[in-house]
Amino acid sequence: MKKKIIATITMLCLLTVLYNYLRLPDYHITNSISFSSADTRDTELTVIVYKCWEIDGLIKDIENEHNKINGTPTTLEIKLYYPTYYLHNNSKPFRTTTIEYNKKE
Repeated sequence: MKKKIIATITMLCLLTVLYNYLRLPDYHITNSISFSSADTRDTELTVIVYKCWEIDGLIKDIENEHNKINGTPTTLEIKLYYPTYYLHNNSKPFRTTTIEYNKKE
């Protein structure tokens, strides 16, 4: 009887953790900085990544969302952080991607 109660409580705890994990977003853009001059606009994004599978597809999603909302910059730099490391000062991104777009003339 006691083992069944412990097993049930353990199962409920695991299901609760799984449910909360699945409810997390894939990523959260925490900061966006743009540097503009007469003919260029360079943008840096700081992104916390909660679900770290298929990073290349995730970067493409972040790029598409940013460009849809803010327009296409000259250069887009995306810095990806794990949630726990981002909370500490002086943390480094686990991946940085720079995308350069051709200027239309």
